[in-house]
Amino acid sequence: MTAILSDGKGQAVAGAVITFSVVRGLAQTNLGTALTDASGRATALLSPVSSTIAGADEVSASASFAGAALQSTKGFQIQSTPVALSGLTSAIPSLGAYGQTTLTLRVTGASVGSPVNVSLTSSCVSQGKASLSPLTFIATSASVVLQYKDNGCGAVQAEDKLQASIVGGSGSASLSLPIATPLASSLAFVSASPEVIYIKGSGFTETSIVTFEVRDGAGNILPNRNVALSLLTRGGGVTIDGGMADVSQVSDAAGRVTARVNAGTLPTPIRVSAALSGVLPVVATVSSNLSVAVGLPSQLNFSLAQATKNIEGFNIDGTPNSYNVIASDRNGNPVPAGTSINFVAEGGQIESIKQIQRVSGLARTTAGFVSSNPRPADGRITVTAYALGEESFIDQNGNNIYDLGEPFQDLGNVFKDRVFDGFYDLSLDEYLPTNIANTSPCVAPNAAAGATIATTALLALDPSTPSMGGITCDGTWSGGGKVYVRRATETVLSTSAARVLWAGKSGLDASCEAITLQTGPQPTTTSVFTPVLSGQIWYGADSSIALPFIVADANTFSLPGPNASVGRFNPMAAGTTVTVSTPTTGLKVTLGGGSPVPSTTEATLAAVGVTFDTVSSGVVFVTVTSPSGVASTYAINVQQATALNPKPSDCP
Repeated sequence: MTAILSDGKGQAVAGAVITFSVVRGLAQTNLGTALTDASGRATALLSPVSSTIAGADEVSASASFAGAALQSTKGFQIQSTPVALSGLTSAIPSLGAYGQTTLTLRVTGASVGSPVNVSLTSSCVSQGKASLSPLTFIATSASVVLQYKDNGCGAVQAEDKLQASIVGGSGSASLSLPIATPLASSLAFVSASPEVIYIKGSGFTETSIVTFEVRDGAGNILPNRNVALSLLTRGGGVTIDGGMADVSQVSDAAGRVTARVNAGTLPTPIRVSAALSGVLPVVATVSSNLSVAVGLPSQLNFSLAQATKNIEGFNIDGTPNSYNVIASDRNGNPVPAGTSINFVAEGGQIESIKQIQRVSGLARTTAGFVSSNPRPADGRITVTAYALGEESFIDQNGNNIYDLGEPFQDLGNVFKDRVFDGFYDLSLDEYLPTNIANTSPCVAPNAAAGATIATTALLALDPSTPSMGGITCDGTWSGGGKVYVRRATETVLSTSAARVLWAGKSGLDASCEAITLQTGPQPTTTSVFTPVLSGQIWYGADSSIALPFIVADANTFSLPGPNASVGRFNPMAAGTTVTVSTPTTGLKVTLGGGSPVPSTTEATLAAVGVTFDTVSSGVVFVTVTSPSGVASTYAINVQQATALNPKPSDCP
């Protein structure tokens, strides 16, 4: 239907809105409103509301122009035509897998003057496993040709049920089209979840779900297929679905079968074989990406390292450091992410608990630290990391489990080894109550219960493995998370001020002094040093001489007895610089090494080269500057010794 809008002179009006409506509702328009074009025309389609209705009605077009309401009405007649769907047939009686066919729908009463709106439904099409074109159409002839293609529906049902229906009417036609089942041509390994499980009794995940998928030649899934599953790896007692015998599964609607694999006592790769039952030639595949790991941290494989061994923390709060743990099982494999690591320290502040993370596939974590009170008088603190794990042992028969008679480490309670000497001191050290009920004395590592051979130094304990000993051991190997693996390290809290010592006394005069410093973990371990003092004179017979120094910090504490004031022989903080200069013209000085101070727990050496160019004496300034900027400067007189100017008596 077309409405034409003109002005009073008969000229076409463009861009006006025309509103269409049906007076009695026997028909419907596809548009409620439309704009007039350049010729003043607006067009809409008019169709019956039902294929069975008949009668007369009117359609109205209205518009508003120049303030006037305009309307025009036109009558129309609807005739009822007998329409029916008399049959739906296929060009072939049965469709092969992934085949296609031509369908013919016969429509009685359809013509160009009496079109019939038809729609089709299909169970396979609704599942996305078949295509039918077209699905909806307007029939204007007695027969309509359609195209049907199977996309794998035969894998899930034996036939497709199709139905054609008249839209708005009651006529319908149906067809049951048999579809052949596609042949299974492949089995695919889909996944093992998780890909790493842990030995039986480890306390970690011990089960993985292995999944396979049955597919046909087109790569589509096939449900309801029998699949036999079997273990190719049975070492250590690996099981499949609770046993070691082969199991049979039926693929589900997604074409998949699954099996539960449980770890045994051995770390090993695991392979599961899957094969279609009763199919020739054989269709089979093997899983991958599944392995059994130990999981628990082992004492020998528990490592602790610090970023800096000597930090400027004796006089300064908040100097940072960090401690890195790398945790592995007895085979050197990474422990699971989320394994908790505890940290304790006798001084400063350290993060208490960190969890292992996988970084590039490796298991590690890092705890932060800042210097603070308390500070031990000797400037040295012990930081200890520990986690639930197992005692190390030597697996003499290769079964990856501890057997009676094999050498092992018998670990006692963890303790804070304040002097870092590996021995528990009841009056000084604190132990960590681990709630492990041990009642037997610790067994020496080289005399394990029932050991047939002496244990090598591999299992020996040292200060990095603080073990309280005594009744905190149990005399038997402990695994399964029943013992704490541990590592300790020593950090020096260096003073900001330096105490430079002479590394040799061959050039000094008799004005030198002596100082006693503690050089080991026990106060009784001492050595006598000669401190560098401003104003001292160093003599050298040659035109070029070397001044040897030890760059130590100024740690000082008091002990009872004849040595009223002593200190610990500690290094300056890492990053400390040593510089040398001279105000004497004709005297050349160079730094021969020792700057900057490295990360170390021992005091470092430095050397100053002096050349008497046009003078025979002068002054050398040696300055030691800490990372925070605290400078300690020493003025040293140097003099060239000759026959006329001999060196005084030696330093005692």
